[in-house]
Amino acid sequence: MSPADTPSGADNLILLDDLHARYDGRPPRRQRLAALVAGTAVLDAMAERASRERLPAQASAARMAVARRRRHLPAALAMADPWLFRLTCALRDARDAIDPCQRS
Repeated sequence: MSPADTPSGADNLILLDDLHARYDGRPPRRQRLAALVAGTAVLDAMAERASRERLPAQASAARMAVARRRRHLPAALAMADPWLFRLTCALRDARDAIDPCQRS
């Protein structure tokens, strides 16, 4: 999208007005956001970037929570602890979602 193709603020207001005219109540959130940022492609790119920035922090927090919980448990109870299991699953999910090129 070249700068000439990028909608201006006035164009965004027209998109919002059209969106509000199509719905009796409040328009769906995704369509409202897409109209505000000039299209779904921009909205998808912003969501992808936010996800890439959030996942490493989420994995780090889960890793710290697992270490903290494991430190307070005796070895015999660690395998049967449901809280530790939940934290381990959260860590696995966060690590699996991170792009392999992004891992440190």
